[in-house]
Amino acid sequence: MSPMSDFRVYEPGECGKDGYPFAWHKGEPSVKDLVRELAGHRCVRCLHPYEKGKHGKGEWSLCDEQCMHRAPIRWHDPSLGRVVWLSEDHTPLAGVGVEHGYVVEAQWRILTVHHLTGAKADLRWWNLAALCQRCHLQIQGRVRMEQVYPHEHSDWFKPYAAGYYAVTYLGEDLTREQTEERLDELLALELPQLHPEDKEQEKAALDV
Repeated sequence: MSPMSDFRVYEPGECGKDGYPFAWHKGEPSVKDLVRELAGHRCVRCLHPYEKGKHGKGEWSLCDEQCMHRAPIRWHDPSLGRVVWLSEDHTPLAGVGVEHGYVVEAQWRILTVHHLTGAKADLRWWNLAALCQRCHLQIQGRVRMEQVYPHEHSDWFKPYAAGYYAVTYLGEDLTREQTEERLDELLALELPQLHPEDKEQEKAALDV
């Protein structure tokens, strides 16, 4: 059986006492490991790389040129031979520091996998996002898949939203490839659901 066939909704009898399907923890690879692998061992939101045993031991992990996050980070200046600490205020993107020759490390950005709907038994691809710890907490506290969102989504989130809309509005459970081919069509399904008078109430920006 292909590992991709594990991306589905599981019945109670296929789940452990923790509520997660057995395939979530077990398998070669397990579903959570496969999600991280498919994401290139990189947070899909801030692009911080993290692979256990390679990018760090836990609290601090190395950044690269693609990192789009800011503090808390620390820069090691090779010319000074010491760490330069940066605060939350006016901190450049981590990737900028790497491009300028600094060794940059981010604090607590271990790569996790987040269930966007909160349903542990739902392992469909669009419900599973590889997110670092910090992005995970931010998205978990702000995103409600069932909440109508009348604005354009961030690029990283568009495939997940479109996959969810395909199931919710059309009853079509599409692969990621099929979803990306129909991305504009599927994202447009959400907009008619919101009444004009509701748009102002929903205008508070969410980075999703």
